[in-house]
Amino acid sequence: MPLDVKSATAKINRTGTSPSPSYPYEMAEKRLAQTLNELHAQPKIDKSETNTAPQQEPHQEPHQGPQQEPRLPRDLTSQLYGFIVADQLALVLGFLCAWTVAAVINTVFFGRHELNTLSTGGIVRLSQFVVLACGVIMWFERSGHYRLRMPFWMETKKVVETMGFAMLINGFLQSASRTDFSRLWLMSSWIFAAIGIILFRSVWRQVLRYRGTWRVPTLLVGHGETADEARLALASEPSLGYDIVTQIDDLAQSFQAADYSWKTLCTIHGTDYIVVALDGEALVRAKQPLMQLMREQIPFSVSPPLHYLPVLDMMPLYFFNRDVTLLTRNSGLDRPFPRMIKRTFDIVVSATTLLVLSPLLLILALLVKLDVGSALYSHRRLGLNGKTFSCLKFRSMRMNSEAALQRYLAKNPQAAAEWQSTRKLRRDPRVTKLGAFIRRSSLDELPQLINVLKGEMSIVGPRPIVVAETEKYDNNIVDYYRVRPGLTGLWQVSGRNNVSYGQRVRMDSWYVRNWSLWHDVMIICKTFPVIFKRHGAY
Repeated sequence: MPLDVKSATAKINRTGTSPSPSYPYEMAEKRLAQTLNELHAQPKIDKSETNTAPQQEPHQEPHQGPQQEPRLPRDLTSQLYGFIVADQLALVLGFLCAWTVAAVINTVFFGRHELNTLSTGGIVRLSQFVVLACGVIMWFERSGHYRLRMPFWMETKKVVETMGFAMLINGFLQSASRTDFSRLWLMSSWIFAAIGIILFRSVWRQVLRYRGTWRVPTLLVGHGETADEARLALASEPSLGYDIVTQIDDLAQSFQAADYSWKTLCTIHGTDYIVVALDGEALVRAKQPLMQLMREQIPFSVSPPLHYLPVLDMMPLYFFNRDVTLLTRNSGLDRPFPRMIKRTFDIVVSATTLLVLSPLLLILALLVKLDVGSALYSHRRLGLNGKTFSCLKFRSMRMNSEAALQRYLAKNPQAAAEWQSTRKLRRDPRVTKLGAFIRRSSLDELPQLINVLKGEMSIVGPRPIVVAETEKYDNNIVDYYRVRPGLTGLWQVSGRNNVSYGQRVRMDSWYVRNWSLWHDVMIICKTFPVIFKRHGAY
């Protein structure tokens, strides 16, 4: 109830100005009247000049996070379903192309005209292919082809394996049906289908890239070696479409600033995908953020810190009701069957190539002999288990080249530093004009096919080194000794002489730790473009 200042003052005045302490009630009234008079005498505050900002509610902490409304990350799986249509189209066209090729070959060369799809054998063949094609599509869906983005060579491997398995099943069913069929038609249909799937998927990626929907703004979480390797890996596979737009070094601070919400964090940086690449203590401290990442159902990947460990031969083992995964090594080099296949491949390829290229080899041998006086050059190199062997080459240098090299290095300190670093010289005074040509085109290494046939080398492996180079390999020389040196290898298809010797050692070690027959196929496929482009060759 409001107090009346005037009435309170009048009441006090009636009691007198000097009340006795024996009247406490009247003293209290007087003090109250004085206080009210002081309040009444204060100037009134103009509300228009005051701060109009709303007051905070009691016990409410101010909002520290961003003012943007969190949004849901873009759906990254819907656009991948276009690959289902691409695969179906590739399977149909593969079957028709195989039928056309088989019909033409059988008609022209063998005089057979029974490749009729409306015949009993044709209907059986068609029905089997349709059933298996549906199984292939279902298997691709089960394996994540239509939900996950994969590096090109990993995806190609899975496609080739699936098509090969489907071919085996198709051949078994065709034989069990006891109907006459064209084996060329059967095999080529799955080969053409595999090529078509790889090609049509690439076309669909280009369509999505042209429409601007293939690129995925990506948030990289982490710092240090793991994060750097993850960034380089994603940059090396532009077909994946993951574009790192922001990297967060301090996850705790950024997560707190985003109100402990990954959706808000993605909204702030404009990203739709997250790559977690944390090391050591940072990974341990990220327990709560990672749990929240799972709750919010944001698409993400994790790059574990597996420095200098195999990434291919590690088999994951999980335990029921435990957040533990064991990565157990399962190296192909420790299994006799893959090594037997590799050696068989080396023998077949080296013998066939020597036979086919024998006229070219004879011509080159004659030209080199006329140029420098001796066609072949033999040098002791280190091979499997550290054993030395005579590595063959077409001679590309003048006779007594070692003495000429020492004189040249003594006069040119810059060249001496280059030789010390890479064991190569861009302008080597020992090399003849014909030698420079066969070195740039890698023709000087063709005689090493004889080393491959003898079992001293392999088609794919680390390049052979001399004893003096073992110091540069340091402890990694153990990896080098585990395999035969190769005619081509990861170093050759990754820049050759344009990369440092330390990078070469790292590549050789990575190849051995992660060896597989498929990696050999990849390196062989990459070798031919490198030879024609002459990238890093001198």
